Amino acid sequence: MSEGKVQQKQQARRAEIVVAAQKCFAEKGLHGASVADIAREAGLSVGQLYRIFASKEAIIEAIVSEIVNARVGEMIDENHNLARKAASAATKSDNYLLMEINAEASRNPRLREILMQADRRLKEEGGRLSQRYHPGLSDARRNAASELIAVLTEGAAYRCELNASTPVDKADLEALYNMIFDRLFDEQA
Repeated sequence: MSEGKVQQKQQARRAEIVVAAQKCFAEKGLHGASVADIAREAGLSVGQLYRIFASKEAIIEAIVSEIVNARVGEMIDENHNLARKAASAATKSDNYLLMEINAEASRNPRLREILMQADRRLKEEGGRLSQRYHPGLSDARRNAASELIAVLTEGAAYRCELNASTPVDKADLEALYNMIFDRLFDEQA
């Protein structure tokens, strides 16, 4: 088998393991799902799984990376409409998993580093966007705006998951984000 085909097969296996892990984490939680559960769900032996991922944390890192890549891609695809991006992030199905990973990161230094890297990546992209569209903002204001956007988005994601039976209208949420963003990025303020 050619090297390219081997790499494609490994990438496909990685993707299968990530999907299996997400399913196991959704069913059993981050702590409750074992590597053996993930391997079984992926149709692999534990040894085969460990040849692809060195640890459960490595699988979680791949999941976080996948979520961040998707969110950065969506931010770009939304024509840099941060308000729409923030409102849509509040309805993502991976929010519970991210909340659980965040909680575990308070006890696990490796997971904390993974989340910090992901946070830096999102803030860097957001910073580039705000620099492009609001060049008159100081770096301090841009950083503060970025932090507030993260707090609002993550808080809205948590609240939407918590109150799934009484969802907030996405158009109303986006309109409120627009009002806040207009003020945040007002170069005269």
